Amino acid sequence: MDAMDVLILGGTRRARVLARQLVDEGVDVVTSLAGVTTSRRPLPGEVRVGGFGGADGLAAFLGDHAVKALVNATHPFAATMSQHAAEAARRLGLPLARLQAPSWRALPWSTEWIWAAGHDAAAREAASLPGDILLTVGRQPVPHYLAPLADRRVTARCIDAPEGPLPAGWTVRQEKGPFTVDSERALLAGFDVMVSKDAGGSRPDAKLTAARQSGTAVVMISRPPSPSYGQQVTTPELAAEWVRSTLG
Repeated sequence: MDAMDVLILGGTRRARVLARQLVDEGVDVVTSLAGVTTSRRPLPGEVRVGGFGGADGLAAFLGDHAVKALVNATHPFAATMSQHAAEAARRLGLPLARLQAPSWRALPWSTEWIWAAGHDAAAREAASLPGDILLTVGRQPVPHYLAPLADRRVTARCIDAPEGPLPAGWTVRQEKGPFTVDSERALLAGFDVMVSKDAGGSRPDAKLTAARQSGTAVVMISRPPSPSYGQQVTTPELAAEWVRSTLG
């Protein structure tokens, strides 16, 4: 892999849309994936998979490949990667844009949800509520919920199955979206509580709309704080505009 204009830290739909737009414009772009999810959609342009070795490794990669602009389009909960990106870019004086959807806190009915400051807090909140529970937090955070919800009926919906044994009352539902409001409402008919993360967006996604229609209690995990370094953008179009301006 030689010199490149733009490195996208990807793994999200917004990263994929941005890569498509930049490739179509003839920009030299590489998308980097952590490799956590084993099944993924094809990506436009060049792709690398694997970690960098912390902020030091990322800074070395950026310098070795003469990267001109860095776009962090990872999930809003990829806190460690975001910290490493900001630290490496700051160290090199490299332009950085953070591409992520606006928080769902801006929705008028987000006040109806139970907000939790992390997975451990979300597990305690879910345990305090009656009924069956649907976890929509992904595979990696599942261990936070095992002990608090060991005696409950829980379904964990993930793209890839969690590692290790699960309590007797637990099941795994391996699915990949996008989902419709109708399908989510049918699913939620069997649950009283849904635990989710503030992935964000200008509108609620299908499961949140379905939960409100079904009267399902929602425990929502707040985002970790974002590093202050870099330009914040909310759409791939704005990120592409930033890239064009940065590259001149």
